[in-house]
Amino acid sequence: MTHSRLTRRGALALAAVGLAGCASSQERDDDAPGDGTDANEDATGDADDRDTPDRDIEPDWDEAAAFRTWLLDTDGNRRFDYTATFPEDADPADGFPDFFGLETDDLEGHLMQSGTHVFFGSFDPDSIVDGVDAAEEYDLSGEYEGFYVVTRSPSDGEELEIAVGQDAIVVGVDYERRIDAHRGVGDRLEEVDPEFTHLFRELPHDTTVTGQYGSPTGANVDVDEIILWGVSSETPMAETVTWVFVFEREADLTDDALAQLEGVSSDVEDSSVDGRTATVVGAPPNIPDGSSE
Repeated sequence: MTHSRLTRRGALALAAVGLAGCASSQERDDDAPGDGTDANEDATGDADDRDTPDRDIEPDWDEAAAFRTWLLDTDGNRRFDYTATFPEDADPADGFPDFFGLETDDLEGHLMQSGTHVFFGSFDPDSIVDGVDAAEEYDLSGEYEGFYVVTRSPSDGEELEIAVGQDAIVVGVDYERRIDAHRGVGDRLEEVDPEFTHLFRELPHDTTVTGQYGSPTGANVDVDEIILWGVSSETPMAETVTWVFVFEREADLTDDALAQLEGVSSDVEDSSVDGRTATVVGAPPNIPDGSSE
């Protein structure tokens, strides 16, 4: 029996974090778990630094998946991992303190980017704040644009800032920028680089999605000409996933390059090229039983 890295490195790691894993993940920055292909942390892909045709495309925010409004043009490779479906053996609510009163059924999705976590769902901020006074290590430190800001100050660790709203809980030092982007008063990732809007339009799912600048590593793919790539599936446990790779120049997307991209899948069902974009559909990569990844 084998497990896909999409399952092992992506959904399980993301879904199980709760607050327990958020503090340490802020130190990891863009080295988030994902999709079966490790993050290339050195890739930046800045739009101003590359020689590509302008992408005449704009996001339709009325139709876009809600998590996209929370993505920022952060430093590094802009790596993000999102899932709206949690595996049966994952309990992301378990990492929250009891006074939050959360159960896994309350959570409708989870996003991680640059060490910041955004949990989506329907929450009762007033009830959560009522429990802060009696909770050790937690204090109500303020409010920001309709969110209560709770600070956890453990005696043996780093402070953790938690912005609690009705539809989202944001855990991370950049919560103000995230909230501003979501509200439409701060720059969103797609507004800075429309290549990400193109990526989302090419990916067929918006329920389990990973994306970043650069070439994926660790999955038999090493193509320097890739600007950014993403992978999506219906659920984290899906047997079929879709990868999309966007190249800087159409001339670089050769038959040899496509053949190398197909190495990302353990069983390719289909692959195609459209201009500067390549798509590979197939089974996730496999790793042996007992692997920690």
